[in-house]
Amino acid sequence: MTPEPDAPDDPDDGAADLTRLVLTLIGSRHSVAPKRLLAPGPDATQLLQLVDAAACAPDHRGLRPWRLVRIADHQRDALADLFEACTRERMADDDPPAGADDIARSRDKAYRAPTLLLAVLKAEPADPEVPLIERAVTLGAALMNLLLAAHGLGFAAMLTSGRAVRSARFAQAMGLATGEQAVCFVSIGTAAVGQRRGRGSAADYLGDWCPGAAGPAR
Repeated sequence: MTPEPDAPDDPDDGAADLTRLVLTLIGSRHSVAPKRLLAPGPDATQLLQLVDAAACAPDHRGLRPWRLVRIADHQRDALADLFEACTRERMADDDPPAGADDIARSRDKAYRAPTLLLAVLKAEPADPEVPLIERAVTLGAALMNLLLAAHGLGFAAMLTSGRAVRSARFAQAMGLATGEQAVCFVSIGTAAVGQRRGRGSAADYLGDWCPGAAGPAR
């Protein structure tokens, strides 16, 4: 007796599986502080995969309004020196000025997480149809893609910023062009602990439009 051929896969089943996979990936992702990110980090091939995922973000008119700067291992000492200089400059007029503990904390940040990237927002080329806030949304979407891809590969990550990142000294040291601004660091590695902070429910974020009302309806 000839066996009957297998029935073709139901495309609806595949779509449902993909939906569950995507929602599980998004729902299970959480940030892990850089000081809790250990080796290994993504290798060269995996890092390119993460950046490719970031490049899938919506990009009105294809302006590519962001870039990532990789901080190599041999550059961590130079980054620590830069953090120290920014801290001393910021606290120069404080009473008391930056002390040994302040300097140690600022320098320590340069050595956390095995993979460290700097996210840069680009205001050029100018385009009246794509204001800076829309470019920032593109960068945010790109970073979320990168974080989710890292999570899918088994890594943990976190975005961090600070006053040093927003300083003129930092921008000059990083070689940022006119119209560019540093936004945040992306720290990636293997989580030492897996602790997730609580987050709001959908009802905390979603409301209905009520014309003339002072705020969104709940």
